[in-house]
Amino acid sequence: MNYVHEIIRRYFNRRYPRSLENKIQHWLCEDENAALKEEALLHCWNETETVSGRRNMKDAWGQISGRLGFRSSRSHWLRYGYAASLLICVLAVSVWLWNFGEDSFTQIVTTEKGEVKTFTLPDGSTVCLSPSSEIVFQKAFDDTIRQISLKGEAWFDVVHLSDKPFIVKSSNLTTRVLGTRFNVNDYPEDKQATAYLQTGIIEVSTTACPERLVLHPGEYFVYDKATHQIHVSTRKPPYLYFRNATLEEIRNSLERRFNIPIRLEGTSEERYTLEFDSTVTVREVLETLCVLDERLTWRTGHNQMITICIKH
Repeated sequence: MNYVHEIIRRYFNRRYPRSLENKIQHWLCEDENAALKEEALLHCWNETETVSGRRNMKDAWGQISGRLGFRSSRSHWLRYGYAASLLICVLAVSVWLWNFGEDSFTQIVTTEKGEVKTFTLPDGSTVCLSPSSEIVFQKAFDDTIRQISLKGEAWFDVVHLSDKPFIVKSSNLTTRVLGTRFNVNDYPEDKQATAYLQTGIIEVSTTACPERLVLHPGEYFVYDKATHQIHVSTRKPPYLYFRNATLEEIRNSLERRFNIPIRLEGTSEERYTLEFDSTVTVREVLETLCVLDERLTWRTGHNQMITICIKH
C-alpha cells in the first residue's frame, strides 16, 4: 500500500493525534497525487456498509463541493459516496482552523539579501538557506512523510529515514530523497531552476513533467522554465553560475548574493554564460561582463548603487 493510501487509512481510523489532524486535512486539499487520493477515498467507500441518510449526505456534498470548487454531479457522488462527503465536510470546517491556526503547526525561516542562515529541522536534518530565500516546514514532522516548501535556494543535509521520505517542493521542482546532501535553487524571478546532488540519490520532477528523474552523486540538474527543457551534467556547480542568462537575471543574482542595489540603464537582448568560484567579488563579475561585451560599462553612485550601462 503506497503512502497516500496509508495516510488516509490512518486518518479514518483516527490514528493521528489531534495536533496533526488539521495538517492531514490541508494535505488532502492539495492537488498533488489527486488520483491516488481519489483511489484511496473510493477504497474507503467500498469498505463502508449501508449508511442511512445518504440523500442528506449527497445534499451536503453538493453544497460544500460547490464552495470548494469540486465537481458536483451524480456520477461524482456515486464515485466518492458517503466517505468522501464526510471527509469534505470535515475539510470545510478545517479550512478555517488551518488559516487561523497555521502558525502553531508550521515554522517559516527567511533570509534577506546577502544573508545566509544554517539551522536544524525537527528530524535532525540541517539546512543552509541562501540569500533572499524562504523555507516553510512543520514544527514536528508526522510519522509518514517529511515535506517542506522552498522559495529560493538552500543546501540540505538530510538524516536517513527509510520509512519517511523527505520532499522539497519549490515553484518548479519537486525533489524526493531518503537521506543525502543536495542543493535546490528555484528563485521565482529566475528563468532556470536547478538541483545538485553531492551524496546519496534524489528524484527530481518538474511542474511541466511529473516523471521523476533520478540523480546520482555529482550530477547537476538544470530546468529551463520557458522551454521546459532539462539538462543534466556531471559537474559540480560553481559558486556563481550563469547559463544563457540575461542582464536582468545577472543583476537579480548579484543583488541577492552581495546585497548591493543594482540598476540597468538601457536594454539588451544579449545572453551570457559565466561561472565564478566562491572568492569572486561583484567588481570582478562586472569587469568580466564589460570585457565580454564592449557595449557594457558600469559605475558606482550614491548609497553604493551600481549602474550597468548598455550602449547602443
